[in-house]
Amino acid sequence: MRKIVMAMAVLAIFGVSSCGKKMQTTEKGLSYRIIESNDTSRLITKGDLMMIQMVAFGQLSDSLGGKDTTIFDSYKVGKAYYIPADETTLKDVFMMLHKGDSAEFLVNADTLFMKSFGQLTPAFLKKNSDLHFYVRVENIYNQNELEAMRAEEKAKSIAKDSIEASAYVANLANVKTTASGLKYVITKPTSGPMPKTGQEVQMLYKGILLNGTKFDENQDVTNPFKFAVGMRQVIPGWDEGVMLLHEGEEAKFIVPSNLAYGEQGGGPIPPNSTLIFDVKLLKINPAPKTPTSKGN
Repeated sequence: MRKIVMAMAVLAIFGVSSCGKKMQTTEKGLSYRIIESNDTSRLITKGDLMMIQMVAFGQLSDSLGGKDTTIFDSYKVGKAYYIPADETTLKDVFMMLHKGDSAEFLVNADTLFMKSFGQLTPAFLKKNSDLHFYVRVENIYNQNELEAMRAEEKAKSIAKDSIEASAYVANLANVKTTASGLKYVITKPTSGPMPKTGQEVQMLYKGILLNGTKFDENQDVTNPFKFAVGMRQVIPGWDEGVMLLHEGEEAKFIVPSNLAYGEQGGGPIPPNSTLIFDVKLLKINPAPKTPTSKGN
């Protein structure tokens, strides 16, 4: 009964009725039905990327009560999913759809997770049970359109970051800019020695995004961050910036994305992000002595 209620609720979200539409079976045994079809719209073809709204539910394991539960819901997360049209398990159904179409299908959980995700079915789901999907195709992109979309998104991301970085720097005093584009401010000057390429330095730091989100920090003076400067053991902005400091000095680095993590980003750092680091050069470790050879 609960499964029927859930299915009716999903159909209501998609704005369609279940009346008069019988399930069919593909040659490979995938049960499906086209709920709403737009035959005059663009048909999905091999190599396309689909932007779809998707709701899916499955059965919990017996240890968790065996009830039906929602496992995917693009409406709840607030954004559509992007899925290749020739996705391993579901392509037989996807290739029947047009832009604007909606469909319902059943797929074995074990089959989907192993063939599509390369992993066993999660422990919270009942083994060998069916997952019940409802999808609506919002848009379709071929390779050229996909590249154009990504280029547009990248340009918007870079422009947004540049505007926000400029606004951030505008509120700082005594900002210096290097030839590479690194900006820095000496917040507590000293007259100590400066590190040379290959020397190990000990650092304290805090890294934040332009929106103020902290993504990394080490303020432990008993176990500071250590690395050999100028040896590509850190991002380029750090290699350059630390060599501008005197021992004991504190500074703020404003590192553009091309001197940080670039288009890829990393972990909590979004692609094309300017990074802010508050740093202190605690100590420059002396270079190890080169052994002298003794004459025979």
